[in-house]
Amino acid sequence: MLAMAGLSAGIVLLYILRLKRKKVRISSTLLWERVIHDSKANAPWQKLRKNWLMILQIIALCLLALALARPFIFGSALLGARTVVVLDTSASMLAADEDPDRLGRAMIEAGKVMSDLRQSDEGMVIAAGPTPSLLCAFTNDKNRLQQAVRDARQYAGGQADINAALKLAASVSTGSAARVVIFSDGAVEDLDPFAVSDLKINYFPLGQDSENLGITGAGARRNPLTGQYELFVAMQSFFGTPQEADVTVQRQNGDVLDVRSVSFDPGDRQELLLQNLPYIAEPIKVELDFKDALKADNEAYVVMPRRAEYRVALCSEGKSFLLRKVLASLGDVLYYEYRDSKLVASNAAANASEESGAKIDVYIVEGGAQVPMDETASYLFLDTSSHPLLPVIPGAKVETDFSASPPVIPAVVGLDRSSPLLRYVNFSDLRLKAMRQAQLKPWGRSIVDATIGPLVVEGELNGQRSLYLAFDIYESDLTLRAAFPIFMANAVRYLSEQSQGAIGRSAQSGARVDLLAPPSTAEVEVSDPGGARSRLQLSSRDFTLSRTNQVGVYSLVYKDSAGAELGRQLVPVSLVSAEESNIAPAETLRVQGAEEALAGIGAGDKLEEITGTKQVRVNREFYLWLILAVLALITLEWWIYHTRAL
Repeated sequence: MLAMAGLSAGIVLLYILRLKRKKVRISSTLLWERVIHDSKANAPWQKLRKNWLMILQIIALCLLALALARPFIFGSALLGARTVVVLDTSASMLAADEDPDRLGRAMIEAGKVMSDLRQSDEGMVIAAGPTPSLLCAFTNDKNRLQQAVRDARQYAGGQADINAALKLAASVSTGSAARVVIFSDGAVEDLDPFAVSDLKINYFPLGQDSENLGITGAGARRNPLTGQYELFVAMQSFFGTPQEADVTVQRQNGDVLDVRSVSFDPGDRQELLLQNLPYIAEPIKVELDFKDALKADNEAYVVMPRRAEYRVALCSEGKSFLLRKVLASLGDVLYYEYRDSKLVASNAAANASEESGAKIDVYIVEGGAQVPMDETASYLFLDTSSHPLLPVIPGAKVETDFSASPPVIPAVVGLDRSSPLLRYVNFSDLRLKAMRQAQLKPWGRSIVDATIGPLVVEGELNGQRSLYLAFDIYESDLTLRAAFPIFMANAVRYLSEQSQGAIGRSAQSGARVDLLAPPSTAEVEVSDPGGARSRLQLSSRDFTLSRTNQVGVYSLVYKDSAGAELGRQLVPVSLVSAEESNIAPAETLRVQGAEEALAGIGAGDKLEEITGTKQVRVNREFYLWLILAVLALITLEWWIYHTRAL
C-alpha cells in the first residue's frame, strides 16, 4: 500500500501538462487574465512552479497510502505508570528448553518491557531467589533497569520465594498503583493472598519441556556397628518413558569409588546405597551421567560426618560428684578437669587420645571457679556471678520463702520448646530452692523463664556461644531427674558445634551458610565452583556465606590482617530438591485459598488463579488518525481552491 504514494507523480503531471484548447480571436484580454494564467499553468513541460494546492494533494495522497499500509508502533501490554519486574532465579529456570535457557528468555522479555517504558514511567527489578534481592529501585533510567535485568543471572540457583518478592514489591510501592510482571516457570509455592491483594499482577510463563532426571537426595552416615561409612543417593525420573543412566561416585581428586547403572520407569524414584566405605575427609562427588534440560541436579556433593568427639573441661570449686559422673559417662565426650591452671584428662577416652595442648570445645564453669579465657571455646555457666561472656547481668539470689507476704516461690512459667537444648527435656515442673535474679544482655536470649526472671539463657558474642543457668543445680531437683544427663548431652553438643565451626557441613544451593572463622581472621577469600574469587572483610569471627547459588565446592581461605593464611575450609553445595528437579512449567500461578473460594467454601475475597500471558508487546495502530488527517487536508485544499486564498 505504500507504493500508492507513487501516484503523486500523476498529480505533478496534471500541473505541468497543458490542456488542448481551441484558439479564438477576441478584442481584449484584460478580462481574461485568469484564463491566460490557467493556460500558462498548463503549458506542457514548463518549469514547475510552487503551488500549495499541489503540495496539499501530494501530502494527502502519501498519508492515505500510509494509512492503507496499517502502520503501528510497539507498545507494552504489561506496563503501568510504575512497573515491577520479578525474575524467578530458581534452579529450574536454568533448564535449557528455552533459548538460551528459561532465565535467559525471561531476561530478554523483561528487557523488552523496560525498553518500552515511557519517559514518565518508572520501573523496578527484583530477583526472586531464596531471599529476594532488589536489583534496581524505581527509576526511569532505562540503562540502569536493563543492567539490573542482566545482573539477575548472578542470583540463579536454589529455590524461589515469590511471596517474599511480592511483599518486597508491595512495601516499596505503597501509595502507588504498581503493576508487577512475574517471569517464572510456575514451579513455585501458592501465592499468599495478602501478598497479591494490593498489586496488579501479570504472569509471563516460561518453559516448554517437563522431562528431566535428577538427584533429589544425598547423604552419608557412620555405621555404629561396623565403624564404616554408608553413602545414600536418591534419584527421580520425570520422563514419561523408561530411562537408564550411569551414576559415578568419586573423590575430590578424581579417583572413582564406584559406578552403577540405574534404570528408571516413567516417574520412578530410585535409591542407591554404597556400604563399607572408609572415612573420606573431603567432599564426595556423585554424578548422574545423563543429558537433559537441567544440569544443576545431575551432580551432588556428600560430606562424611566425623565421629563426634567433644572436648569438655570442668571448672569446679567443689567435688561436683554427679556432674563429673554424667560427663564421664557421655560416650562422645573427652572429659577434662581444669585444676591449678592445667588440663587433666579424666575419662578413659580422653586419656586414650591425650594430646599436648588439647583444644577444649566447652568449658563448664560451676559458681565462681577459676576458668581460662579461650576465644575458640564455648562456655556453660552454672550459677556464675561474674564473667565477660555471661549473657546476663547476674543479681542477688532469691530463696523460696512461703512465710513471706506474698510468698516467694521460684517456678518455671515459660520455655522455648523449639530450642535444641530442651530436646527430650521437660523443665516445666522443675523445683527450685533458690535462683539468681538476672537481667538479659542485648545479645542474650531466654530459653526458660521463671517467676523471678530468666532461668536458662543462651547468648553469642563475637562468634563465642555461652549458656547460663541462673541456679545451682544442687539447689534444685534437676540432678535427680532422668532429664539431667539428657540436658547436659544437649548442651555439650549445642555448644561444641559452635566451637568446631562448620567442619563437615554441606549446604543446599541458594541457602545461607553460617560459618565461624579462626581467631584473628580479618579477611576471607572465597572461590566459587566457577573459579571466581571474592573477599569478605570480617569484624567478628562469625559470618555468613550468602551467595551459594552454584552447585559445587566453595573454597574458603582465612587470613589475618597481615595476609598470612590461618586455615582453609571447603563448603560443598548441592541442589538435591525434588521441587526444582520437577521442571514441568505451569501456565497459571495458584493463590492460596483460590480453589475453596471458587467452590464457595472459603472466605475468599475474589481469589482466583493468575493466568499466564506471553504477550509482552502489542502493535498499536494509528491509521485512523492518518485518515482523519487526509480528510482534513482535502477539506483545506477544497477551501483554498474555491476561495482563492492562495
